[in-house]
Amino acid sequence: MNRPAVVASVIIIVNACIWGFAIIMSSHALGGTGAYEQIQHILGGSAVASLLVVGGGFARLAKKLKSEK
Repeated sequence: MNRPAVVASVIIIVNACIWGFAIIMSSHALGGTGAYEQIQHILGGSAVASLLVVGGGFARLAKKLKSEK
């Protein structure tokens, strides 16, 4: 789990799972309605989680790679 390729792969997969969850929950919330207000919080929360996972994951990976040199 300490190899950079593995860490980057895990970051990308977790990010994809977050967006998959956002899509599924959005479609559930919009079933039979046309209200954007019901999904804006789901999409906003998923965007924040995505930024934290990807940004934080790659920042940590870069810090680790820098300290190994």
